[in-house]
Amino acid sequence: MRDSVWGILLMTLSVTVMILYFWALFMSPSNITFLGRSISEWAILLPVLIFVYLFLFVVAWIGWAMATTPPTLPGEEHNEGKNVPPKG
Repeated sequence: MRDSVWGILLMTLSVTVMILYFWALFMSPSNITFLGRSISEWAILLPVLIFVYLFLFVVAWIGWAMATTPPTLPGEEHNEGKNVPPKG
């Protein structure tokens, strides 16, 4: 597909989700519940849960990268950025 088609699709999808989110947050009936919570409560809980999990996933990814990256050799720290050939 062309970029303009993708752009129109993304714009339409985002406006539709904005309208549905506004409805779920402010205009949904309070007598409809799922797992003991109303639709407007879920409209707040789900995005918060997603953002917290995304943040914690990034922190875990950084921790994994730090834990699995091998340490630099002692001689490499002083020669970084210089045009000095290694000894040996």
